[in-house]
Amino acid sequence: MIRHKLFSKGEYIHALITNSKFPNVLIPVRCIIHDVEFNDKMPRYQIRIIRIYDDVDFLKRYMFGMKYDKSFSGGYTKFNLSRKRFKTRKELEDHINSNWESYLIVVDSVMCSKTHTEIIELYTNIQDFLIERKFKELFELSNRSTYSSGKYFYKSRGIFEAHLKKFLGERLDPDPEYFNKLLFKPKSRELDDLE
Repeated sequence: MIRHKLFSKGEYIHALITNSKFPNVLIPVRCIIHDVEFNDKMPRYQIRIIRIYDDVDFLKRYMFGMKYDKSFSGGYTKFNLSRKRFKTRKELEDHINSNWESYLIVVDSVMCSKTHTEIIELYTNIQDFLIERKFKELFELSNRSTYSSGKYFYKSRGIFEAHLKKFLGERLDPDPEYFNKLLFKPKSRELDDLE
């Protein structure tokens, strides 16, 4: 059952766009819905970008040269732009708006909201999840026994936790189970029980 707000063609909304090369890099935008596709899974919107909220340096790294879904039936939009040409985000927005037919993008409805506040809240929650997943990944990579002579090796979870606590400082989650949830690593017995 769909539990998020549905929008209509022509409506101004906010969305998180992502490309195929960097699927975990979400770019918040303000947009107009150009077309709507309803299917049995989830509605999708073809959007026309009006405003981009990231700075031009970030956009040059993660948007320029990247492919985005263009239509419901396939195809892609490529931001094949010269990095030297655009000095500000406003110049980029003006270019996209003056050639908007070339820069239509398809997004899933769950990545859309009515207000800027709502899209930033969604974006922040997703970013928190992605960052915490990287913390876990970093612990997994630096704690492997075969890496024990490596520069970044951590002998124990306790030492990694202490360094992470120092790094996080006041941002540390007050939940006493935070590190148990964040750095959970199943033991061999627990993995054996999965079969």
